[in-house]
Amino acid sequence: MQRGVEGIAVREIGGRMKLARFRVNELESYGRVEGTEVRAIQGSIFGEHTVSQTAYPLEQVKLLPPTQPASFWAVGLNYAAHVAHQEGALDAERIRREAGMFRPWQKGVGCIIGHGDSIVLPPEADYVHYEGELVIVIGKPARRVTPEEAPHFILGYTCANDVSSEGSWSKDLTNWRKKGCDTFGPVGPWIETEVDPHGLEIITRLNGKEHDRGSTSGMTHDCYAIVSGISQFVTLHPGDLILTGAPGAVEALHPGDVVEIEIPGIGTLSNPVVAEKNEAS
Repeated sequence: MQRGVEGIAVREIGGRMKLARFRVNELESYGRVEGTEVRAIQGSIFGEHTVSQTAYPLEQVKLLPPTQPASFWAVGLNYAAHVAHQEGALDAERIRREAGMFRPWQKGVGCIIGHGDSIVLPPEADYVHYEGELVIVIGKPARRVTPEEAPHFILGYTCANDVSSEGSWSKDLTNWRKKGCDTFGPVGPWIETEVDPHGLEIITRLNGKEHDRGSTSGMTHDCYAIVSGISQFVTLHPGDLILTGAPGAVEALHPGDVVEIEIPGIGTLSNPVVAEKNEAS
């Protein structure tokens, strides 16, 4: 259940870490994931902190979104395979025009949910689909950094599902509905602090069946170029999240589905899909 309280300084541990944000009983905390347990962290994961001996089984805690970001960024059409798929599904002329461009935009922080939380489909939305993606987690303030400097401003990486509605809402002039609805931003399950982002597999499963597999080696703009590009005009803050694009095809989600985004070396993000309840009924 729970062990001791002796603290161990992070600087004495070093090495690779999985950092989770979790709730147990009335406690919200960050922790270091070790096997089937999470050990509570005292202090800030973005600064000085220690890892205590207080440990909880992962099955007994609620995993929360890994950070509470000031901004939640995304980069669209960042893989050739995804561009090809979208040409067939949407406005081909627009997709071809925008393909290859560096086009970051913000996905509202209010849509973020964690591992195990439900993706809720609004009744007005049509063709809501998954987009499994690698996420950059910013570790310290970044402004006008170069691609070479970018790794020093990245705390780590996690998984996300850039849930989107590309039906009638695809003609909106902004992404406020099609990508920003409540629950359209699953992120998690935790942050992996040391992983090479340039050759990671991204696997998407729907109801246990693999539907898409791609590699971050196919990015048009890699993670370091993305951080550098955004930071030329906007200060990135600790905890900010950046979606880096979907690697391939997408498929519609329906109530009762369970969608999983797995990135080997990081973890698996899993979320059930439900229909929005009519509060009047």
